[in-house]
Parts: sequence; C-alpha cells; structure tokens
Amino acid sequence: MQKIVRKIFSAPSIKLNSLVVLEIVMLLVVSLGALFTFTRRALVEESKMDAVQRLEGTVQNVDNILMSIEQAAGNIYFHLVEHLDQPDHMATLCRRLIESNANIESAVIAFKPNYYPDRELFITYIHRKKYNSPELVSSDNPINYPYTKKQWFTETMRTCRPAWMDPGHNNKHGLEPIITFCLPIRDHSQECVGVIAVGLSINLLSQIVLETKPSPNSYSVLLANDGSYIIHPNHKKLAGKNVFTEPDVSEDPSAVEAAKTMLKGETGDMSFHMNGYNWYLFYKPFVRNSLPGRSMEELKWHIATIYPFEDIFGEYYHLVLHVLGIVVIALFVFYLLCRTAIRKQLKPLMYLTESAERIADGHYDENIPNVNRDDEVGVFYKHFQIMQKELEKNIATQEERKTVQNQRHEELEKHYRQIMDEDQMKTTFLHSVTNRMIAPSKAILDSVMKLCDNYQTMTVKEAEKETENIKQQSDAIMKQLVKISYNETGKEDNHE
Repeated sequence: MQKIVRKIFSAPSIKLNSLVVLEIVMLLVVSLGALFTFTRRALVEESKMDAVQRLEGTVQNVDNILMSIEQAAGNIYFHLVEHLDQPDHMATLCRRLIESNANIESAVIAFKPNYYPDRELFITYIHRKKYNSPELVSSDNPINYPYTKKQWFTETMRTCRPAWMDPGHNNKHGLEPIITFCLPIRDHSQECVGVIAVGLSINLLSQIVLETKPSPNSYSVLLANDGSYIIHPNHKKLAGKNVFTEPDVSEDPSAVEAAKTMLKGETGDMSFHMNGYNWYLFYKPFVRNSLPGRSMEELKWHIATIYPFEDIFGEYYHLVLHVLGIVVIALFVFYLLCRTAIRKQLKPLMYLTESAERIADGHYDENIPNVNRDDEVGVFYKHFQIMQKELEKNIATQEERKTVQNQRHEELEKHYRQIMDEDQMKTTFLHSVTNRMIAPSKAILDSVMKLCDNYQTMTVKEAEKETENIKQQSDAIMKQLVKISYNETGKEDNHE
C-alpha cells in the first residue's frame, strides 16, 4: 500500500502540478503582500487625511459655537453699557442674553464691590432650569455667592480682557459642567468695573461635536491644558475629570504617552493601547479663527480624533480574509484544472514510463500504443517507439547469436571430453606397458650385463643359457605388447 501511495504521489504529473502551483502561490504571496502593504499604507494615509479634515471641521464647529457665545455677550454688552446706572435692568439683560443663544447654559453679570453706592456686592445669575431647557431660573440669594473670590471674576478684573475659562476654573451649578466666557465691563472712563460671564454647557458642546462621528466607533475629545475634559462622549468624564487620573488611561503607559504627546501642542498621529484595544490618535492644538475685533488669547486647548483599529482596518481585514478565501478556492480550482491539463499533456510520457518499466523487466516486445501528437512529446514518443522496435530486433539477433554460441559451446565441450578421454587412454596404456615391461626388461638387462661382463670366461653353455633367457624374455615382452594392444583396441571399439 505504501508503495502504491508513494508511486501515486511521485508521479510526474503530481510533481509538475505541485511545482506549478507552488510557483503560483509564491507569486501570489509576493503580489498580495505588496498589494496589502500598499493598501494598508493607503488606508492609513486616507484615514489621516480624513482625520485631519474632521479635526479641522470639529475645530471650526466648536469655534463657531464659541464665536456665537462671544457675539451674544458682545451684543448684550453694548446694551449693558447704556444702562450701567440701572442695576435692576441687569436681570433683564442677563435673561435676554440666555434667550438669544440656545447654546448658553447660564449668564452672570457681576460688578466689583461698592460699584453701586447702596450695594456692597452686586451679581445677577440666571441659568436654565434643566439641561437644554428653555425655562430659565434666577439663582436664589446670588449676593451670598462669593464671586469676588472666583477666578473667572478675579482674573478678568485683573487683565480687563475677554477670556475663556477652563472647566476647572468656572462657575458650576448642580451637576452641569460648563466652560465660561468672561467679558470685562468698562465704564465710560474705560475702567474695568464688572464681568459678564456666559456659561457654555460642556455636555451640549460635546453633543453638538459628537453628532458628526468620523466612524461608527470613533470619537473626538477636547482637552484643556491641564488634561481636563472639555469634550468627551462619556458625560461622566466631563464633571471635572482629568485624563491622567482616569483608570482607562492611567493604567496603560501607551495611553498616558499619547495624552502627554497630545498636550505638547503638536500636530500628528500615533497608536496606543487602552481598555484591551488598539487605537489610533490624530491630534492638533485648538486654534480659533482670527477675526477683526475678536479677542485672540491662547486657549491652550487640544483636540483629537480617536479611531479604533477596527474602524480603520476593519474593512481592510475583511477584504484580506475575503481575498485569501478567494485565492485558496482559486488555487484549488487551478490545481484541479492544472492537474487535468498536465495529466492530459503527460499521458504519452506516462505510457512511455510504463513501457520503459516493462522493457526494463525484460518485456522487449512491449506494444507501445500510438498517439496523435505533433509537439515535442509526440516526437519523443515516436522516437521511443522506433527505439523499442530496434531494441526488439537487436535483442532477437542477440538471442539467435546466443543460441548458436550455446550449440557451439556444447560441441566444443563434447570434443574436449573426447580428447580428454583419448589422452587418458594413452596415459593408461603407457602406464600399463611400462608396468608389464619392467620385469622382462630387467631380466634381459641382467643377461646382457652378464654376457658383457663375463663373455671371456663364460662357457658356451652358460652363454647359450643367457641367450635363451634373453630370447624368452623378449618373447614375453612381445606377447604382453600384443595382448595390451589387443585389449586397448577392443576398448576403443567399445567406446566408439
């Protein structure tokens, strides 16, 4: 089973298909990586441009509200100067001031001590009964309110210039936090004799600003120079809260760093972490429009738009997931199509591979089917068929030659055995002759030696005896030779 699986996955079509798909994947990874990188940068740049425009729009919106408060106070100021000697008319002017602008939460007209000879202190204080309510209420016993010790009064009397007071230095009634525009009152001799203080509801200001949300989960904040909130979507943070004392900011170093960077009065952007989420901060100093006759003291306010990463990159991440899903499906379909096409193109090669394996196993007469291909594969296939046929012929010729060689080898082996048998017969014959000739030859030698050595002293009888012995031994030798010759000749006849 493992061999079959290994063979399937090691098939040329699988390898080639995997190689093609791998190259496509690498190309897609590089292309999509570059695309996503540039897309992310473009999103950041687009968000930055949008945030800058939104910040400018928010600043303009807030400044328009501030300007309307300033203009309303200025309009009342001219009527007030005409009735400086009518303290009872101040309540009417104060009420008219609130009614002239729906954004005004409260109004105060206060004079320095003993300005009116019959009154040591004089203050008129009117505010709305409830938040954003048209019903107005005059505060009870305003004279008992120590306004002469409040910074909105003392600072305005000292500088004798219009100014906005931060939320931490203003008059508050009930639970409604306000920021205050202070306008000095000058008498006919241009001496500063009192203050018109107009309260703008922070809640109302936040509501107006936050109605133009840049994105579903983003929001804008406006901070005073000490870090107190002027605008924030959470109204609980507007009641004298400070950005550095809030747990959601103070517990995260990156959020504290973002707040510090924002309060430096610079323009820029940065990312930070807060409440378990990643955020993007776009910030700039709050700069009012310069108009003729407008007091342009520096407010030292700082405005920012805060985006959660999801609002900036949410669509991007969804797009990435969709694209990756489409790419995976496309790669799978491409893999199947590519595999089908490659298998079709490589089918002749698969036939050749199978034929080559069978030829390697000894099936030289393998029948290779024809293919109708004119490309390189077809040419190669045809050449392989020719090669197989030539190989079949050569193998047949080699087989014939092998058969002839085997026959010759058998004949040679037969002749060799015959020669070896004859040689063995000769050797045996020689050994037999030699063994039978030894005794007679020795007797003849002895008789000859006696005749040679004793022929002078030997008698005729003795000489005849030795001669007779030589003759007998010679006859014995001849008989043995004839007998051996006869026996060997019979063996050869029987062998043949």
